[in-house]
Amino acid sequence: MIGFRIARLRVAVCWLILLGIPSGVVWGQTDTLDVTKILKYLSEGDAEALVRHAEDYLELALLEQPRRYTRSQALYVLKKFYRQYSPDGFELDHSMTQGEEWWLTGSYSVRDQRQEFRFYLRFGGVFPKYRLMAIQVIRS
Repeated sequence: MIGFRIARLRVAVCWLILLGIPSGVVWGQTDTLDVTKILKYLSEGDAEALVRHAEDYLELALLEQPRRYTRSQALYVLKKFYRQYSPDGFELDHSMTQGEEWWLTGSYSVRDQRQEFRFYLRFGGVFPKYRLMAIQVIRS
């Protein structure tokens, strides 16, 4: 009988704890898109890691008009871009959230060239489930 009461008490305590946590937040859960990881992926030209965080369709404008690609097509296009313009680093200029969007902008240096590009990345969703939706690259 005492064991049953303790079990009921534990369940009640768990419910009280869960009700006190804001909807959508789980203990120990962090933003699925850690800014430092995204900056690392951009600095290293890791297209596969970037695309892992993408929606099913990704809008890319890499020195050209924007086009919508599937994740596998976007991976191919990003790898081609990184082969042509090997990364020499990425420096974050600005990060902000607006409504259900998270924006990152920064400067991308090209190895063995005196070129820099401006990267604009747009993520959609709500904390903690942001997904990469668009990448635009223009010449500085």
